[in-house]
Amino acid sequence: MRFRTATLAQAAFSIAVVCAATCVAMPARAADAPGPGAQTAPSGQPVSDSQSKARAQALLSEGTAAYGRADYATALDKFTAAYKIFPSPKLWFNIGQANRDLGRPVDAVAAFDRFLREADDAPAETLAEARRSAAELKTKLGQIKVTCATDGAEVTVDGKQVGSTPLGEMVWTTPGRHQVAVQREGFSPAIEDVAVVVGQAAAINFELRPIDLRAANASADGELVGGAAPAETKPIYRRAWFWVAAVAVVGAGVAVGVVLANQSSGSGSGSGLTTLGVQTAWQ
Repeated sequence: MRFRTATLAQAAFSIAVVCAATCVAMPARAADAPGPGAQTAPSGQPVSDSQSKARAQALLSEGTAAYGRADYATALDKFTAAYKIFPSPKLWFNIGQANRDLGRPVDAVAAFDRFLREADDAPAETLAEARRSAAELKTKLGQIKVTCATDGAEVTVDGKQVGSTPLGEMVWTTPGRHQVAVQREGFSPAIEDVAVVVGQAAAINFELRPIDLRAANASADGELVGGAAPAETKPIYRRAWFWVAAVAVVGAGVAVGVVLANQSSGSGSGSGLTTLGVQTAWQ
């Protein structure tokens, strides 16, 4: 799905390539030293800044060729790889165009907006084209406004991270139903479904509840975490079941004594005794 004609997109893309190439391709100096975060070559030696620029320029050229033959997926991969090696903000324009022509309006808007924020020294015509493209894409999208009283919580929309609370701006998304989740360590995660309408902002507020681990976890000796007092232990002779058992034992002893006495008496009188299981019968 394309949001502008291929001719206009390719014309604007050519401008972006020139501007990005100007930033990426710079003459290498013999004494270039690796800067902060410099990459490491397979040999283990750090990659110099000039080497990073050269590799990024090669990837940019490959992406340009792929875009020219309408292979937007490959072009996007090349532009993204070039940015990871040499993060020129001007490459966000190229990334935005590739996403737009792949039918990914949300990612395209994010790339164009970032280009406009960070590449303020880009040519005026390129900046104008980025504004036009972003504005056109936004007419087909809606927004989600996420608020949460707990700062530092991760916010995801349909499983994709969009930032942490407090979010500085609303989240652009396609119309329809979306799942918004907010989570932070030490709190129960919260998930809500929200319906997004084109041209409108859907507001959703989250209240994260702290997790109380004292009632959920017990220590090895049976004491509750957090210092909860253990249950009172009664002596065995103060428990009701002990006395019930004692009475039963005494009763059984008395019954056995009576039976034995009767057996002894019957034997002396010569009467016969017949035992039937646990019962006795006298004839």
